[in-house]
Amino acid sequence: MEPHAAAPIDRASDLRSRVLLHVLFADTLLIGDSQSLNNKYFRALVSAEESRHVQWSAGSSALPDLAPLLESGRLRVALREGKTLHGIRDDHRGRNVENVPEPAYVAQLTAMSAAHSVPYNGTAVAAGFKAGVLARIDAASRDVTGGTRTVLDDARRWVEDQQPFDYKALKDWLGGYRAKNRGGSAELILALQSVDEWAGESYRRALPSVLDMGMAGPRDGSGAIPAHRSRRIMEEAELPAAMLDNLLLSQLPLEVLLEAVEEPSRNTLVQELGRLRRGVQPDVAVLREAVNEFSSWMLEAFDRTFRSTGGRAWEHLQSQTRLMRFGLDEDQVTGRLGAGLEVREAPLAGGRSLSLHVVNERGAAAQDEIRVATGPRRHLDPLDRVITL
Repeated sequence: MEPHAAAPIDRASDLRSRVLLHVLFADTLLIGDSQSLNNKYFRALVSAEESRHVQWSAGSSALPDLAPLLESGRLRVALREGKTLHGIRDDHRGRNVENVPEPAYVAQLTAMSAAHSVPYNGTAVAAGFKAGVLARIDAASRDVTGGTRTVLDDARRWVEDQQPFDYKALKDWLGGYRAKNRGGSAELILALQSVDEWAGESYRRALPSVLDMGMAGPRDGSGAIPAHRSRRIMEEAELPAAMLDNLLLSQLPLEVLLEAVEEPSRNTLVQELGRLRRGVQPDVAVLREAVNEFSSWMLEAFDRTFRSTGGRAWEHLQSQTRLMRFGLDEDQVTGRLGAGLEVREAPLAGGRSLSLHVVNERGAAAQDEIRVATGPRRHLDPLDRVITL
């Protein structure tokens, strides 16, 4: 869900298409308790009442129909051990966290999610979050001097002293540091921005790391298999591309999605991609058959669904002639595996497509990500998705 993303989501339809994409290609989705409470766009997708309280950007609309994903366990709330959603909400309200919901929504979310919530050790997540921030500061400090180094040293001392370490407190410290150095150099401002971005990335990774679960997000290239070491094991280049279409996914009725996730070809595809993500070579013949069958099934589902409803989605589907490519690659040096689903041709005017990549990042490759400067996350394409372990 990109908690604390630098580029906020202001189109609930885009968020919905991303959620549906990941439901199609993962066994289950997990959202942190704080984000399930304080992300107003997520709230608008699971609650009709919350949807009425959000002011959408021009051209944006929301289908507030995702509650059954929570009720069925396709989407689960990660809940810190010994806590309740009401207690977490009240703590956030007391600390002036942004976008805290009203108690009525918390009661609704609790009823929807309680049967399938996933407990986690909050102390371990906080420690991982803190360690990740310190590691990113230390990695950057090796290559800087002057004002930037001063900011990073000050930030490191402050973070090190925090017990426990809290994201809201860090945001407040960064704000206070800016205020105290009002009129400071561009160097200072950029250094504070970097600390904020590193904190967001560490926060995003802390919970999946503790639970040993895969993580979804915009693809930044840092974990990609280098082209000169890549060996293509399999490619299917003539697949129907409808299931990567952002508009069509944003408008797909939930009952069609729930039908799709019961399809045998989809379940086989998810199983094989899960093996790949954990570093186990998938069965190439099984994978090839599954991706062909499921992409064809999805095209037929889109056709029968939107043919009956008509309107913009049907007109859009009729205009689509692009094809989708599925590729499976191996790093010839490390043996790492990667797979990708992406549309072959550029999108038509006004149209956008998603892509989905799955990679294995165990061992050194995962550690390298701390020291690779990939640029601010706000510059990444939120529709170009990657799932990593």
